[in-house]
Amino acid sequence: NLFVSMLPPTAMKAAGWATGFHGGRDVALSQLRSCWEEGGIQAPFAGMVLIGFCVDVSSFLGEFRAERDDRLHTAKEILDWANQQYPGAFFFAGLEAGYLAAMRDLEGALAKLDQIKVSVENLPAFLFLVNVRRATFLLALFQWQAAGDAFADAVKVYQSVGRRALCPSLSLNSHLCYSRAGLEERAAEMLETCRSYNKEKKKWSPLDRASLRQAEAAHRANEAKAEEAQEGEGSKGEEEKGQEASAMESTWRSVLMLYLKICLVYRGVNFMKPDAGKEFLQMVQEETDLQQDADGRCVGLCIQAEAMRQGEHWEEALKLASDGCALQSELSPHGVKTGALHFCYLVLAYANFARGRPHAAQEALAKLSSIGVSDHFFQKQVEFKATHLRRLVGAEFEEYYREISVAARSQTKLVVELPEGTSAQWDFVLSAYTIDFAAIFIPDSGEAEELQRLEQYEADAGPCEGTAGPFKLAGRLEMVFSNNFSYLRGKSLQCRVQPQNLVVREEK
Repeated sequence: NLFVSMLPPTAMKAAGWATGFHGGRDVALSQLRSCWEEGGIQAPFAGMVLIGFCVDVSSFLGEFRAERDDRLHTAKEILDWANQQYPGAFFFAGLEAGYLAAMRDLEGALAKLDQIKVSVENLPAFLFLVNVRRATFLLALFQWQAAGDAFADAVKVYQSVGRRALCPSLSLNSHLCYSRAGLEERAAEMLETCRSYNKEKKKWSPLDRASLRQAEAAHRANEAKAEEAQEGEGSKGEEEKGQEASAMESTWRSVLMLYLKICLVYRGVNFMKPDAGKEFLQMVQEETDLQQDADGRCVGLCIQAEAMRQGEHWEEALKLASDGCALQSELSPHGVKTGALHFCYLVLAYANFARGRPHAAQEALAKLSSIGVSDHFFQKQVEFKATHLRRLVGAEFEEYYREISVAARSQTKLVVELPEGTSAQWDFVLSAYTIDFAAIFIPDSGEAEELQRLEQYEADAGPCEGTAGPFKLAGRLEMVFSNNFSYLRGKSLQCRVQPQNLVVREEK
């Protein structure tokens, strides 16, 4: 049930038919909690799955902070139980490190991992996981050299047992960290380690294939810099040098790639304290300003927008994501395949939904689906997050919006009772064609006041919004949707009135 609930709707139907499970996430979590609370032989496993969901999967799906805080409370409850029942257990200790990071206690998380590392020195699989986890937390602390060491240690563990999967990606990560720390010799060594896997005959994962391509791009960029240094700057004209710099930049952006991995791959902003989050954003802004083409600027804006989404700074996220989406027509095919544009539309949808604009969120999700490039770098991340958000948007419409039909040559009126001192907000979206609209406040004593009037409002204009109040006198708000001008076509729309506790009735 838990797994099926995270699939896209089309895949969910097929999986539900094949397995008999219907994808109820709440049901699944309730069942897991019941299993843990019963204290039977499966209780530790149920507890570990619950902690994993509450700490990591919740963040991966993009659940909002209020919901995640509740889940983290559940995780803490299970961890306290595990510390009493299974003191020193490796799996629970590892999950506790993730919990501490989610609570923005990175120092505590690293201390916990250091304790675990001592006990798993002779267990390669566990040692590998500890090293990778340490590296991701060190990245969020901007400890570039230590993070590079941890990624390199993870590669060595896998090499010691003859494993190759993930070695290209982790080697490239180590290269990026060393390069950011200014340790060029170590950076070059790890880059060559990554490139060496090109000679291996193996069906690499999409992540490793991308890392191998990026390593070659980094190698070409380094060669170009070396040749330029040998030839001397004076041997080339300004225009020629500018063209070469632009071409190289469009191929390999090492610093932006590192920041992208911190924010989008490892969701590191979730682990940062507010001051560190601001520092990270400043670093990304400075690097974005150096980009000379739309592809680079879109990547930089995408990282900034996602950082703001993780911090739930919705106004800033909305602006940055909108700026990134505005670059769509200027992007190269390679720029689209980075997935930065997809992430910008995803953040745009999240920000609009969080600000109470589900129609705008729905529109952003529709544009995300219309991009057409499905084999981009962040395909899985975007798909899972978009699926989660589509369910939220659908639930919002089902619970708070009312369907209104207006026949040809007629009108429909919504009457909202407004107590004294009340403010009111409304929004509606027309499915097709045009309609006339008027919002009028009629106090219990006094003259009516027209608040909003729209003539031949077009569906293509998107959601229409209005707000008024607080009203000094009690009265009623009349919202009139008129289709009197249409002889043949009826119109349909969805309308929401807030606050939700207001009494609303429909009149013809």
